[in-house]
Amino acid sequence: MVGGAELQYTMLSEQLKNHFNVSFIVFDHGQDSHIKVNNIDLFKACTFNEFSQKKYFKIIIATFKALNYSGADIFMSRSGRIFPAIIAFYCFITGKKFIYSIASDMDVDITNFGYIELILYRFILKRANMVTSQSHFQKKLLKKNFGRESYVIKNVYSLKKRKSEKNVEKSILWVSTIKKGWKNPDLYLELARKIPNIPFVMIGGPSNDDPNYYQEIKMKAKNISNLDFKGYIPYNKIGSYFTDASIFVNTSSVEGFPNTFLQAWESYTPVVSLYIDPDEVICNNNLGFHSKEFEKMVKDVKILINNNELRNQMGQNGRNFIEKEHNINNISCKLIKLLNSLN
Repeated sequence: MVGGAELQYTMLSEQLKNHFNVSFIVFDHGQDSHIKVNNIDLFKACTFNEFSQKKYFKIIIATFKALNYSGADIFMSRSGRIFPAIIAFYCFITGKKFIYSIASDMDVDITNFGYIELILYRFILKRANMVTSQSHFQKKLLKKNFGRESYVIKNVYSLKKRKSEKNVEKSILWVSTIKKGWKNPDLYLELARKIPNIPFVMIGGPSNDDPNYYQEIKMKAKNISNLDFKGYIPYNKIGSYFTDASIFVNTSSVEGFPNTFLQAWESYTPVVSLYIDPDEVICNNNLGFHSKEFEKMVKDVKILINNNELRNQMGQNGRNFIEKEHNINNISCKLIKLLNSLN
């Protein structure tokens, strides 16, 4: 498991495998070229080192071999440029079907693309038999900036039973990759400094493109007495942290639809987001606060910490919202219909 895109496909695969033969193309970690896990086929392509070192010839050859070996009729890709472009080209020359899924608002903002990247991206969109977006905001911008229609397929979540009652001791939670720039972990450190009487918990692993920044944030966190820096926690062990938290905080400047929002709402935990509110769901459904400015975020967190009734109501609203809008059974049925329409 790596990030949000991988998590979404992993959860969806559990539903899709009841209707299709499902397989994944994965990095080469030294495993056999083909293995089977939980009735899902895994075919290895290139190594991560080859990918990070931009050994494009090896990447293309290994990925083509894996795509061909899989024998799939429909290929789906989410995020990135290199692999979706390779898949799009493979499907173009073989007549296979290709679905591209928008993973971030950056994917629909044309100002984020360099010259070569834009050429690849236009090729991906042109060759895709179908494009899906996470929100109506992404759908609108994709049409405006790239002239491409898309189907809105909301992020899914496999709901578990969680206790709605929170711990008496209040705490704040942040979960993300420790990444400089758009994840803004330094702002969470500053938030902890601003509210020294409340415990803060910080969870996240290093970014592949800047592992040294992780150490920098970790060292700064050690000097904040009310901040507990946990580092990386595996996905299958992170649920209890959302359950125990009183408030979940997001400081990212750009996202798609954060899976961490869904994890928080599943656990009856309201969200205070600095910049991100996809389709304004937080504001429109009273699921927390969309602060927009840092000082306002400080005030919003203090309001929720000091108002048990409001915090509990927003937490319940979050649980109700995810059960209605992000139910994996309902959304996977919609996706299955779209997949069948390609045959």
